[in-house]
Amino acid sequence: MTANPLRTRARRSPRVLRSTLACLMILCAGAADRTVGAPAARSFLGHPCRDDRCGSHKAGFDWAERQAITDPRACLARNDPAFAEGCRAFIQATVTAEQAGFHWARENELADASHCAGAGPRFEAGCQAYVHALDE
Repeated sequence: MTANPLRTRARRSPRVLRSTLACLMILCAGAADRTVGAPAARSFLGHPCRDDRCGSHKAGFDWAERQAITDPRACLARNDPAFAEGCRAFIQATVTAEQAGFHWARENELADASHCAGAGPRFEAGCQAYVHALDE
């Protein structure tokens, strides 16, 4: 029977065993960050959300739409960075509110229309259009 060369080397050189173990630990640590089935963090038109429903971002987007905000400095009206990002997202949007809602739902792979509320009726309509298109 032929001896396994890796086992023979490992017995002869503890350094090989230690380096192999170190490599495995690094690989396993990286795999822990990519847990299968872990939900992806939500984002709002390119901005990471603080909560699952992107509440502050949606509130800022809705406020900017209702107030017809065009100056990004107005987005600092509340001391909430997520609100300001949602407000700026409205100002910088090159799409309608409906299209933004659809894009947000697609970006976050929404399957539940209850997550669409909070950014204004037009945004919500676009978001719901995406969710209902999945049902068809």
